[in-house]
Amino acid sequence: MNRDSGVIALEDLGELPASAEALRVDELYRRYQGLVYRLALRYGRGDSAWAEDVTQEVFLRLFDVVERLEEGDGLEGWFYRVTSNRCLNRLRRERLRASAPVRWLLGEKARPPIDPERLTAAREGLGQAWAVLDELPPKERLAFCMVHVDGKTLVEIGEILGHTKGYVCKLVKRAEARIREAGWEVDHV
Repeated sequence: MNRDSGVIALEDLGELPASAEALRVDELYRRYQGLVYRLALRYGRGDSAWAEDVTQEVFLRLFDVVERLEEGDGLEGWFYRVTSNRCLNRLRRERLRASAPVRWLLGEKARPPIDPERLTAAREGLGQAWAVLDELPPKERLAFCMVHVDGKTLVEIGEILGHTKGYVCKLVKRAEARIREAGWEVDHV
């Protein structure tokens, strides 16, 4: 310990016993980190740093509620809901921050126009698919990906997201229609 500053160095702490909550969070992290990251990656349009930030936020939130969660509580659903909510909130904040009045208040300059070469490259291969998915509203994108990427049923998605099967079906059908309008085929699973 540095007597002048009152700060304890990490090496002075030695080996600290892990709390039961920390062990439980570690166990849940190992089990659900991939699910949370992939879901955030879809919301974040493939931005891995964005997805990592959301994943960290979700597991920090877990510390607040871990003692109230039980294995039978549908933990996968909890992780989907919390991740979806974090992503939607973050997208809302980003959209607000990107608005012209807010940029002006913050003293930010206008964004440069999109480079035509970059736009052309984004229209090829996988870039095209991401662009189509990116145009979907977040709830539709999530429901579509949960059906077509994760292989979830409409009932499972409804339970996970807290919506009725009918509403989930409506979201998926809207997403499929928008994707078809963009010139893509949608295989039914």
